Amino acid sequence: MKQVMKIALVACAIILSVPAQADELQKLLQQIRSDVSRDRSQDAERLQAFQGDHNRQLALLNDARKRLAAAEAEQERLKAEFQANEDALTEQGEALRMRSGQLGEVFGVVKQQAQELQGQLSDSLITAEYPQRDELLAFAELKRIPSLAELEGLWFLLQQEMTATGEVAPFTASVVQPDGSRSETNVLRIGPFTALTSEGRYLNYENGVLQQLPVQPDSGVITQARDFMAGQGNVVVVDPSRGNLLALLAQTPDLKARIAQGGLVGYIILSLGGIGLLVALWKLMTTITVELSVRKQLRQPQQAHSNNPLGRVMQAGEAGRTTDETELRVDEALLKEAPILERGLTLLKLVAAVAPLLGLLGTVTGMIGTFQSITLFGTGDPKLMAGGISQALMTTVLGLCVAIPLLFCHSLLASRSRRLLQLLQQKGLALLATQRANLSDADEARHAA
Repeated sequence: MKQVMKIALVACAIILSVPAQADELQKLLQQIRSDVSRDRSQDAERLQAFQGDHNRQLALLNDARKRLAAAEAEQERLKAEFQANEDALTEQGEALRMRSGQLGEVFGVVKQQAQELQGQLSDSLITAEYPQRDELLAFAELKRIPSLAELEGLWFLLQQEMTATGEVAPFTASVVQPDGSRSETNVLRIGPFTALTSEGRYLNYENGVLQQLPVQPDSGVITQARDFMAGQGNVVVVDPSRGNLLALLAQTPDLKARIAQGGLVGYIILSLGGIGLLVALWKLMTTITVELSVRKQLRQPQQAHSNNPLGRVMQAGEAGRTTDETELRVDEALLKEAPILERGLTLLKLVAAVAPLLGLLGTVTGMIGTFQSITLFGTGDPKLMAGGISQALMTTVLGLCVAIPLLFCHSLLASRSRRLLQLLQQKGLALLATQRANLSDADEARHAA
């Protein structure tokens, strides 16, 4: 009975919950139907878009195939045309060879001569006077046979070059100044060798432009050229290398550039040389002053003055009461005067000895730099090694240039100092001899009395 009651209760609960579940199932079914409808519409839109892209890709592919076919057809046509032109060119060349016969070799020689003349005219001063004449040689680079007018132009240029070589011709041209500015200047051309301005400045022709040399010859050459331009002289310097030798003046370093090549070691050597020169001048002046004062003292042997070494030695000797004391006082005075007379000589000798050693140091450092350049860049370009070699050579030269004069100065001053010391020693010995003679006379007088 109890089981029946439980079953009845469960059945009642199920019957009561069925309507609520039916409503939820109905809502779920409607939502699923709406989602399916939306997905179908989206799929239809995507399919339509894909279909449109597919049609466009097909159209582009067909267009590319048409253009490829047209290009291949054009390629075949051009290939056939090129082959036809090659055949025609071969036939025409053979016909030309047959018609020209031996003249073909003549035309080859003419073109070769024209090319050589082009190179000659490009750096000739005569071209500066006739700047457009190289246009007559344009046929040299063409493969066709030169015309009669072109052959005549070649003959004219050859004749003009030979004739102008022996001319001294004035003309007006644009000249580039050393600062880069241009000016119309009266120019005098002396054959193909040298060109001068009215101020006597030398010019160089390079890259189709007349340029004033940045470094001119010395003033005497410039004066001769100016007088020659003014008609007041008949002598002028001519560069037979067509300006190459004069152009080398710009690459020749002056004294300042030479010193700069020595680098830091070179400046140290010059500084020591300046110090040594000042010491030598000071020592020479003091030595001359002492010599003059000593000569004045020699003219007054009866009165000793303390403003000169000889006078001080004489005063020291006169202060001695006995011969031994006088000898000691004279030796002491000589020892005091010797360092004064030899002052500065040690420094001169030291500078004269150190300067070549510093030059050797600069030589070693310069060669080290040279070998470093060789290690990095090889030996293909000598300019890369020029800096180290210049330092190596210039420091040696500077060291010798400082040491040699200082050695002469040291020798001169040392000899004068030694001569003064010898004079002092001589007068000191004479003073001792005089005092001994006086003492001997006094002793004889006492014995006689």
